[in-house]
Parts: sequence; structure tokens; C-alpha cells
Amino acid sequence: MPETAPTGSYSRLTPGDAGFVEAVSGGLSLRVDGEPDAVVVPRTEADVVAIVRDAARTATKVAIRSGGHSWVASSVREGSILVDLAAFDAIDVDVEARTARVGPAVRGQRLSKELVAHGLAFPVGHCGNPALGGFLLGGGLGVNWGHWLPSCFSIRSMRVVLSSGEVVVASETSNPELFWLARGSGPGFPGIVTEFELDLQPLPAAIRLSSWMFALADLAAVTSWVTRVSAALPSNVEVSLVVAGPQRPGASADSEPFIVGVVATAFTADEAEAAEALHAFATDRGPGVSPLEYLDAVPVAFDTVHEAVDATYPEGYRYLADTFWSPLDLGAALEPLAELITRAPSGVSYILSGMPKNGDGANLVPKGVAAYGMHDKTLVVPYVIWADESDDAANLAWLNELRAVLEPVSSGHFMSEADLRHDASRVSRSFAGDDGERVLRLIRQFDPDSLFCGFPRPAGVAEPTP
Repeated sequence: MPETAPTGSYSRLTPGDAGFVEAVSGGLSLRVDGEPDAVVVPRTEADVVAIVRDAARTATKVAIRSGGHSWVASSVREGSILVDLAAFDAIDVDVEARTARVGPAVRGQRLSKELVAHGLAFPVGHCGNPALGGFLLGGGLGVNWGHWLPSCFSIRSMRVVLSSGEVVVASETSNPELFWLARGSGPGFPGIVTEFELDLQPLPAAIRLSSWMFALADLAAVTSWVTRVSAALPSNVEVSLVVAGPQRPGASADSEPFIVGVVATAFTADEAEAAEALHAFATDRGPGVSPLEYLDAVPVAFDTVHEAVDATYPEGYRYLADTFWSPLDLGAALEPLAELITRAPSGVSYILSGMPKNGDGANLVPKGVAAYGMHDKTLVVPYVIWADESDDAANLAWLNELRAVLEPVSSGHFMSEADLRHDASRVSRSFAGDDGERVLRLIRQFDPDSLFCGFPRPAGVAEPTP
């Protein structure tokens, strides 16, 4: 990014400067809320303090970007300054303590490679490119999350610049209310995290992946099979199911146009444990229909797990997404969507689903220890992906059709990928029980003058109050 009009050690870009448009619109986002007044790029924590104090003095709203992968462009807000934390990308691993200090701009794929070199691991995102800042604050549905839990529960502490410009450490014992809020409040968090301290895991030395592809017509049989087998799987086997169209990665003109894909990944220490972990799939009678393709327990390196998922997000395309937790099992949740996927305006779009902890997702997350607590049996995430701006309206209309089917059977949303700009209830329904009220109260407590932009909202909808 070009450096224009440096202030202290940080750069500042304003409309008309070379690189401003690219700085605002970078990442995978599609929709934005106007245009910020400036993009500032701090180099140090002291820069962040100066930026926050400057913004408070001039009553200018502040938005934060770690990596720019928010589907709703939560960092791009009218009349604000966008604080781009790209320079905060340091990694410091303490192998003996099994911890790491990382900057919010560190990408998941880079952290994985660094940790693998030390025989360690962390529940990084299933995609390699997103940065850790937004990922962790939103909860973090990382790899092996049914066993390691969502990634925010592996945060040991963090350094935070508050709206006052004060720098504090938040942990279970220091500023515990701020720590509770940080783990799950996503773009609503009222501060700028400059460093995370993370608890790490031993590296799973034997990661084995099995996958099956079936025709869409077999959806009912496949979901019934996956639901049955999942009940017998250990928590370190992660199962996902995808309903996809003719432009999915690897498809050709001769391929079945609409398919159901199942992937089971075992994160284990050795071959014997891997075989035992996938035993239920090996011995079950199967779905009663033949797969179009099948891979059996293929070895996968931890720092390449993300590559297959990355391939489903082509660069330069336009994106919409939304999320739906449901108490229904996979079959009941997905059956009404089978016909809809065949009418998708884009063959690149797909619907991802899964049952965290293999069907026990409603009981996976510790209750009350963090803002992140909304979970249920099944998670359904439509990803709407297309190339041409002229097709925006058609793809939005298709997503709205999916919403009309999913919303009546949804118990809530996963905030990090929910379309917060679609409906004001998305925010409140991303928290469990009374946690949403507590979130709003703490945001007001730590940011009494609403310096930070907070949650994106639908056009014309006022900021929520506790």
C-alpha cells in the first residue's frame, strides 16, 4: 500500500490518493457501507494509541481490519477511519510453554506452517488466507473444532487498545469482563487487539481424510448415513457435507452437475489411532447408493488442510453468505434445499453443512465463559459466489429464497459469517440466552461514546441499545 501523508510512523490514505480505492475494497467482501474518510496503517501499538486518541478528539468513528475477509465488509463504514492492522503480523512461539504470541494480521496458513516446524498446532480456520484478528474475535470455527473447541477458547490473553487510548491486557484474571466480551463479539468488540497469546496443541502426526461424492438425487440416503455414522465417531473426526453445482472445483463438462460431497477428517497421533477414529465409516453398511468418487484415508499435512477449501473461493468473484444453526438433523435441514441448489444463478455457489462434535454441537461450547455460545445440532452455511456485477440481483434473490426456507427452522446464527446487514435480528440471534444483552451492556461500558463502529446493521436501522 502506498504511504501518503505519514503521521508519526503510520501512513494515512484519503479519497483521491493513489491506492485508496484498493485499500478500501481489498479482500473478499462484496457490499460496503459507503466509504471511509481515511485508511490509516499503524506500525506499532503506540501508533494505534495515537490514532484512537486522535479519533476521539475529532469525534471520528473507528473501524478495524485485520485481513479484509468479512463477507459484510464490517471494516468499511461511511464517515469512519479504517484502521488497517496489516503490519501486526509477528509470530513468537514458546515451544516449551506451548504458547504463541501472534499479531491480528497473521494469516492462518502462515501460522500453521510456523507451528508445524515446532511440532505444534492451533485450530486455524478452514481457509488459509483470513487473518486471525477477526477470526478469533468472532469465535473461530477452526479445524478439529469439535475436539479442540472453537478457536476463541484457546486465547490465553490479549493486548487491547480501548476507546480511551489506554492499553490493557485482557485474560481470565485481568479485565475478565473484557476478555469474556472479546471471545465472540466479533465486529462489535469495542477495542483494537494488537496481540493475542494463544494456547497451542501437539501436532496431530497422522491426519487422514476420507471423502465421498454422490449424485444430488441421493441426498436423503447420504444425510441419513452421515447422521447415523457420526453418532459413533470420536470428537477428533470432523465431518462436513457440501451440496454443490456444476462449477465446483474439479468438475468438468462430463461430471454429474449437482452433487453431495462428504468429507471426514481424522486428526490423530498415529496410523492406529486414525484407523480407529474412522472405524465407524469403515464398518457401516453405507448409504445404500454407490459414490461417484471415493478417497480412503488419504494422508494430509496439517499446514495444507486449508488448500481444498481455499479452492472453493476463487479470487476476483463476488460473494454473499449467511449462517443458520438448527436443532434439526442434516437430512431435515438440507432436504428442502436440494431443489433450490439446482436453480442457483451461479454454478460456483454451494451450501456447506455439518454437525459439530458429530451431532452433539448443542453441548460443545462451555456455557457462560465467553460471549461465543450460540450452538446447535446442525450448521448450514450458503455461500453465494458469482463473477459478474450484473448478476448481483439474481444471486441476492436466490439467497433470499434459501433464507425463507432456513429461517423458520433456525435457532440462531454464527456471527462471523452471518449476513448482519440483512436483518437487525442477526446480531441478537448470534448469542445464546441473555448473552446478547450482556454484550451490548459491556460494549457501552468499554466504549461509552461509541467511538468504534460496532456491528454492521441494515440500512436505516439505528444502533442497538442495551
